[in-house]
Amino acid sequence: MLTAVSNWISAEIIICDSVKQQAALLTKLLWVGKHCYESRNFATAMQVLCGLENPIVRQLPAWKHLSSKVCEILEELRAVQVFLKSDDLCLTREEGARKPRPTLPSVHILAMHVQQLEIGAFTLATGAYKWNKLRNIAKVASQVQAFQEAAFPYSPDRRLQAYLRRRIAQLAASAVHLLAPDGDSGLQQSSESQTRKIQEKLRRMKASFH
Repeated sequence: MLTAVSNWISAEIIICDSVKQQAALLTKLLWVGKHCYESRNFATAMQVLCGLENPIVRQLPAWKHLSSKVCEILEELRAVQVFLKSDDLCLTREEGARKPRPTLPSVHILAMHVQQLEIGAFTLATGAYKWNKLRNIAKVASQVQAFQEAAFPYSPDRRLQAYLRRRIAQLAASAVHLLAPDGDSGLQQSSESQTRKIQEKLRRMKASFH
């Protein structure tokens, strides 16, 4: 799920001058990701997660300098990702009959759901269309229009936007593995431990969305 934004995030972390600076930036980015998913900006939240999950970034010693509270945010972001991937209508289903709240869905995950629904033929052997299949695809795609009708109330910060665009343009295409200093050994959590943490966060996440 690599994007220009996630690659920029990885690059910014790698090129920090010290472990202390890397730890400070990791902390800021994790809080940004948390704020994004809590305000239903899932697009940016997942881009932040993707940037942090870069294998080179995950091996940085700076992770050892983060507080347990901050590290928990990474597990929350992973749980959000699992939640979004688990159900193609999860963001509208939990809204029920209410007017949709301002939401920025993750385009990559939404496209993944559409691709999965498109697997197989669109017609029967008789030539008739599989209307249930077409209807399900339309339901998933129509979420975009529903979310576009509910705008966020924030005013744009043009100067910040311009700065970020320039910075992203500079680093988006960077080869992160070439930016990393040699010999970094990093934090390697066991996959079993990660799975348990993600499952627990996912359980809490689903409870909070209902």
